[in-house]
Amino acid sequence: MKTFIGFDEALELTMRNVSASDTEGLPLAQLTGRIVAEDMDSRVDSPSSTSSRKDGYAVMSSDLAAVGEETPVELKIVGQLAAGDDANLQITSGQAVRVTTGAPLPEGADAVLSEEFCDLTADTITARRIAEEGRNVLGQGTDIRQGEQVAAKGEKLSPALIGLLASAGFDRVPVYQLPKVAVIASGNEVVAPGEPLSDGKLYASNMVEIGSWLTYYGLSYSAELVSDNASEIESAIASRLSETDVFITSGGAWGSEHDLILDVVEKLGWQGIYRRVRMGPGKPVGFGLLEQKPFFILPGGPPSNEMAFLQLALPAIMKMKGEAAFSFPIVRAQLADTVSGHKDWTQFIHARLETDKNQLIVKPAKLKSRLVSMARKDALIIIPEGWEEWIAGEVIDIQLLNPDFAHR
Repeated sequence: MKTFIGFDEALELTMRNVSASDTEGLPLAQLTGRIVAEDMDSRVDSPSSTSSRKDGYAVMSSDLAAVGEETPVELKIVGQLAAGDDANLQITSGQAVRVTTGAPLPEGADAVLSEEFCDLTADTITARRIAEEGRNVLGQGTDIRQGEQVAAKGEKLSPALIGLLASAGFDRVPVYQLPKVAVIASGNEVVAPGEPLSDGKLYASNMVEIGSWLTYYGLSYSAELVSDNASEIESAIASRLSETDVFITSGGAWGSEHDLILDVVEKLGWQGIYRRVRMGPGKPVGFGLLEQKPFFILPGGPPSNEMAFLQLALPAIMKMKGEAAFSFPIVRAQLADTVSGHKDWTQFIHARLETDKNQLIVKPAKLKSRLVSMARKDALIIIPEGWEEWIAGEVIDIQLLNPDFAHR
């Protein structure tokens, strides 16, 4: 097991040791936010036949070539077609068919004259405008051609893309299964939210925040709070092994006499990949495999717990979901104040965002409360290993954590 490695190496090792989950076929109504597991090629043409784009009259364009204000043309109506009808009509020169939007064109027609450009009298129309070939006509396969790719492996399914798949003839789509996550928080000092809080105790906010992030990304999870007791920790982990795809523990990561997580998982056969990463906050994080399932040991301090989860655990879980290249958006912003880090590690700094004359401004958070700083940040300023500071006024890349900020 590697120890005290650089952040970039830790992320690379993490992603190398996780893979996408198995696949399953789901109906269209259950696809939103899921990841397509294979390339999807259309089964049909859409529209399936040449159709009208407007209410009007299907005509032969050659009949109307000479139409003008002084030279209207009269056509005989020989039928009507609506959307969904079989195209079982045919016209010849001098004839027209009444059509509604989406109706198939009768054989012989190559244009549709909008109804506002003609006068109706009994079973004839008097055309006052030309309708050149293709006017108001949607050709077969104009939107989608049979065999055309409509979704690619790895794409996230939005409502509009699901609608496209429906148009392409699909009622079920193969997607990656959602990984089942177990979150286990340990500590004699930690109390479940809602329980009485005695002196020296604190609420399990880490467990709650991790669960909230998982819910935000559409993932199910189980959560349990255990004391600093080796047998209790072992039981909590072992009881979930058969039904869990990835484990996250919170607390007990440093390795003191009260930090038992590492001893317990090693007893269970944990294959350690790394422990301790040159990142701040988040240094005590550990990662390995337990029965080939990713297992993250996160520190108990809230800033360290959150950063290790966001930067290492969450990208791995999202890869298991099918998003191989998950990351928070990177945007450019002007730095309001100089920020300093440590040359020997990667530093993550909470930041707030503002706009000034269309320029995005990033301000390092300077709040006394670490919990409020965590809750109120919009973004992270990242000082990579090898650098010591960013200077005020520089335009830098920042990691956007608040997706709503761009819409303010």
